[in-house]
Amino acid sequence: MILWIRGKAWINNSIEEVCIQFDRFIKSIKKECKPDMEFRENQLIIPGSIDMHVHTRGAKLSYKETIATATSEAVYGGVGLIVDMPNTLPPVNTYQRIIERLREFEYQSRTDFSIYSGVTKEVEKVDALPIAGYKIYPEDLEKEETKEVLKKSKKLKVLHPENPLALKVPRRLRQIWMEISSLNYVHGYKNVHITHITNYETVRLAKEMGFTTDITPHHLLVDGERDCLSKVNPPIRDYVTRLGLLKALFEVDTIVSDHAPHTKEEKNMEYELCPPGIAAVSFTSPFIYSLAFNGILSFDRAVSMLSKNPAKILGISYGEIKVGNVANFTIISKNPWRYRTKFSKVTETPLDYYKLEARVDFTIVQGKVAYDGENVYPIRGMNPFDKSSQYKL
Repeated sequence: MILWIRGKAWINNSIEEVCIQFDRFIKSIKKECKPDMEFRENQLIIPGSIDMHVHTRGAKLSYKETIATATSEAVYGGVGLIVDMPNTLPPVNTYQRIIERLREFEYQSRTDFSIYSGVTKEVEKVDALPIAGYKIYPEDLEKEETKEVLKKSKKLKVLHPENPLALKVPRRLRQIWMEISSLNYVHGYKNVHITHITNYETVRLAKEMGFTTDITPHHLLVDGERDCLSKVNPPIRDYVTRLGLLKALFEVDTIVSDHAPHTKEEKNMEYELCPPGIAAVSFTSPFIYSLAFNGILSFDRAVSMLSKNPAKILGISYGEIKVGNVANFTIISKNPWRYRTKFSKVTETPLDYYKLEARVDFTIVQGKVAYDGENVYPIRGMNPFDKSSQYKL
């Protein structure tokens, strides 16, 4: 079905009143049309957000979160495409397990999606599958198969920036130097992305080494690691370090949620035992567009961080409203509210009741309304890396 929408849109680095024609892809952009849906004067059509770092759980960890609940929470936050991390149970790091995981997403995802593989001994076989790339964890950095992935694969390699020693010391000793030193393990390799950076020095060095980078809202905003609710990896740093990280808003390539859900019972365990992670995939886009509405970031910078840059890093036809790109849109308005999760199994985060200026009114995925300001609809998300759907066990 081909539809027309009309309203103010972010196109060619400016806001224009336009009509957009699309099915799954954008067909044309004109000044006049008879629209099927027309947005209000205070609403803005922007490219759908992309979150390159999400833990949807599912499989044997479905008691924490499912693909359906995680992606429903994502569209509530204006995210049209997520990329899933491989550290679920069982882990996603073999040819067969990757195919099983992709099928889970095909049946359950409310957003477009892709996945990362963990470091694997089946590099040639896995590399032929429609995945976004590989995730490298601290425990992987001294493995031979990690070197093989870095050498042989042209796909994206995403590094959790802490060296292996960080996993062997008490949390209070997981210091910034361990984060910075991890960059040396991947220095000289191509297509490497450094994720959830916690301090400005890591950002600076990573950019000097030619890597793309991201930060998370919680490493900026949460007031230290005080309890299980605010416990994440890498740890949230002290106040001065977080102030320095504010500069990164103007320098990193993108911002991610690192959505990492756990049950209330797990988060109520003793501090040394409770699992790390904050589940707020729906927070990132309203937060960044709130900064834009308040004049802290330009809209060009906000759209680049949330849509254009991650699409470029992943090498996919998303991130801009232009003919030929996938018809993923986020419609926002300036409408103050207090943040809470809505569709996730996680009902409590350290970002709860944070005041936001930007509200997501609609999320359109693959040319269909996935979220309308109240409800999420079971649209079928697609994998942009899957050109054939012919992979077999």
